[in-house]
Amino acid sequence: MNSLPKQFVSCDWGTSNFRLRLIDTDSLDVVKEHKTNKGVKALYQEFTSTSQLSQYKFFSDYLTNQLKEIDEEKKSNYIVASGMASSSIGLQELGYAQMPIDAYGQNLFSKFITLEKDLSLVLVSGVKTGNDVMRGEEIQAVGLTDYLPIKSKGILLLPGTHSKHITYQKGIFNGFKTYMTGEIFDLISSQSLLSVSIQKAFFEPQYQPAFMAGVRKGMEGNLSSSLFSIRAKDLMHNEYFMRNQNIDPQAVKIENYYFLSGLMIGEELTYLKDVNEHISMAANGVLGKLYRIALEEVMQKKIQFIEDEVLEKALLIGQRKVLNNYV
Repeated sequence: MNSLPKQFVSCDWGTSNFRLRLIDTDSLDVVKEHKTNKGVKALYQEFTSTSQLSQYKFFSDYLTNQLKEIDEEKKSNYIVASGMASSSIGLQELGYAQMPIDAYGQNLFSKFITLEKDLSLVLVSGVKTGNDVMRGEEIQAVGLTDYLPIKSKGILLLPGTHSKHITYQKGIFNGFKTYMTGEIFDLISSQSLLSVSIQKAFFEPQYQPAFMAGVRKGMEGNLSSSLFSIRAKDLMHNEYFMRNQNIDPQAVKIENYYFLSGLMIGEELTYLKDVNEHISMAANGVLGKLYRIALEEVMQKKIQFIEDEVLEKALLIGQRKVLNNYV
């Protein structure tokens, strides 16, 4: 790491959000952070409706202007950008690297761009297989490499809106699958017939039985028929409430919310019952807690749950590894 700068700027540019962080390279501590809601989708819409500039110029101008919020004195000469910045609606489109990829990031597809004098951008693209793609999660996986038994055979789970299950063996990430668990859950809970039978609430222990019932149903594989049971339960409890008024219909809707969550997560994870590989899971907050509960039900062997402290720095570790290829 002798050749690396003392600081670099981490750019995480997603579909909906934009985040810059000035990073101490050795410790990976965040010196200063700046966020906006100008993800690539919103900025691209702004570009197509108002701008006379090229797409590259429009996005790069936005990036350098936002940089002043964390590095006005220009202490860093390097920005590493991952996520959707390299997509067709981002700063500059790059092709995907083809799986398999080196687990330490040696053959990720990236581009070194001079934005202005004494300021360079390392733009990192995504990864593809024959029938799947990802942008952003590959950097997180590369950042987690040092905490995985990467020389053996295993699966790294990255839960999210589009959960990724990334397989590895002998120091190589050799494949992955995307599960649209989070997006389908959001659609069902907010736009389907079931939305009137569901109410979101912060997860508490009393909702765990409903969640686990959903996980077990999801593992049975009868997802479609299990879904309507949510509506039926709500209707029957409402009828019972009208007669007796000694149950809380709101509590039933919250239980339905976590039953649906368990149903979707259980369906995603059920294939893991039959695998013998090492399983690692990287997610924090409520989502991490729910996946942990579900995995402990699905799996009958020890699972590695990545610590929150490591997970918080995974993206930065991956970006630093990519930067090291250029300086």
